[in-house]
Amino acid sequence: MSEVNQAPLSSFPAGRYAWGVVITAATTVIAWVMYGHLNVTSLAMIYVLGASLAGARLGRGPAVLTSVLGVLAFNFCFVEPRFTFAVAHIEFGLTLFVLLAISLTIGSLAADVRQQTWQAAARERRTRLLYEMTSELVRLQDRDSMATVVARHVGEGIAGRAALLTPDANGRLTPVPSLNDESTSNWCDTGLAQWVMDHASPAGWGTEHLSHSPATYLPLAVPGRLLGVLAVKSHDPVRVREPEQEQLLAAFANQIAQALERTRLAEETQAARVAAETEALRNTLLASISHDLRAPLAVITGASTALADPSLSFDPEARASLARTIASRARDMSELVSNVLDLMRFESGQVPLRRQWETLDDLVGLALGRVEPRLGRRSVSVELPKDLPAIDVDAVLFTQVLTNLLENAAKHTPDGTRIRITARVENRQISILVEDDGPGLPAGDPNRLFAKFQRGRSEGEIPGAGLGLAICRAVVKEHGGSISASNRDGGGTRIAICLPAADQQHD
Repeated sequence: MSEVNQAPLSSFPAGRYAWGVVITAATTVIAWVMYGHLNVTSLAMIYVLGASLAGARLGRGPAVLTSVLGVLAFNFCFVEPRFTFAVAHIEFGLTLFVLLAISLTIGSLAADVRQQTWQAAARERRTRLLYEMTSELVRLQDRDSMATVVARHVGEGIAGRAALLTPDANGRLTPVPSLNDESTSNWCDTGLAQWVMDHASPAGWGTEHLSHSPATYLPLAVPGRLLGVLAVKSHDPVRVREPEQEQLLAAFANQIAQALERTRLAEETQAARVAAETEALRNTLLASISHDLRAPLAVITGASTALADPSLSFDPEARASLARTIASRARDMSELVSNVLDLMRFESGQVPLRRQWETLDDLVGLALGRVEPRLGRRSVSVELPKDLPAIDVDAVLFTQVLTNLLENAAKHTPDGTRIRITARVENRQISILVEDDGPGLPAGDPNRLFAKFQRGRSEGEIPGAGLGLAICRAVVKEHGGSISASNRDGGGTRIAICLPAADQQHD
């Protein structure tokens, strides 16, 4: 509610003076009724009360008018000779003079109290509006939400409309959409706002520049930088020129500029963080891939050079062994590149799930068929309950998860290790366990193994870029599940996958 609407009687000068006349008439009626019951001096106090009421409710001018009219009415109606303005005795004249002085004094004091009360209320209201707006702006980061907050609080503060304008990528000001004002273009002059932005000076109504505009435009500035423009249009334009309103608008503009600066710094910080993370990821990727490609390339180069050297002769078994070595190393390189591309696709959300109801034993069979050549002398046992429900998964991707887990077990365990695949249903979850009795996990947090480029052992011992488990986590997460790693109580490693049961899964 505006200060104008807080006025108890009438906010317009003519109306307040009219109420002063009404108060004088009312006190005269009261005194007329009490005439004969009170002496003349006591009747005069009724007019003093009327002057006090006028000062407290109407202001200094109406209080003076009420005081003068009250003295005249008292003299005319109650001072001998009655119904004339003549004064028969000097003591009556003194009474009238004292009555006038007391009425003027009390009326002025009451008016001062009224003015101070209104000023205190206005200061409290301005402080409240600034506090509420600042409290909301501090929690916001996007400009659309900020514009809505600005339109609501500044609009309330000036009893009108407000809009936030910020520059686009080309430096041209455009209004930020606000939920509180969908018709900004009807009253906000973006050309005038651009002038304010270019000249860093207020313009429009109540300013020294382009004052013909019905709206006022204030630059939003912090030291060394202009961030935008605040446009306001009051339903009572005269009030915009009041010093209190100018101070309020200046305070609003300062707080909004600070909020925009915080948002800009947060965006720059986020961009710098993303750039740093991207650079670190790129460097890690290049270092990891270059390391893991160098070894197979060296083997391929050596083997192919030997095969191509006419001065060297090989028996058929040696030649076949070199060919198998080249093929194996080439396959390792292909899988490395494929893993990198798969992880990039997962993180960018470019892998749509083609979910169907699948049986787990079929998926495990497909995965075992892929990794069988790499298992060596390791044994794999599959123990799945006959009543295990089907799972709603992308068969290709989930088979890749099982394949990666089996390959990981083969890489990190010696020949003769036993690998066990089990599953069970508990707490509306299907738990799939891939366990081995190998050396177990290295010291540290097991969950870090699912991060990119993390390996269970040192780089020199085991080939790979550390992407297999990261891909597993990405696929399982896309299916609404979770994956974790831990050491078994009897030694070895356990990888646990949890998927929602049938009644909780995707339709």
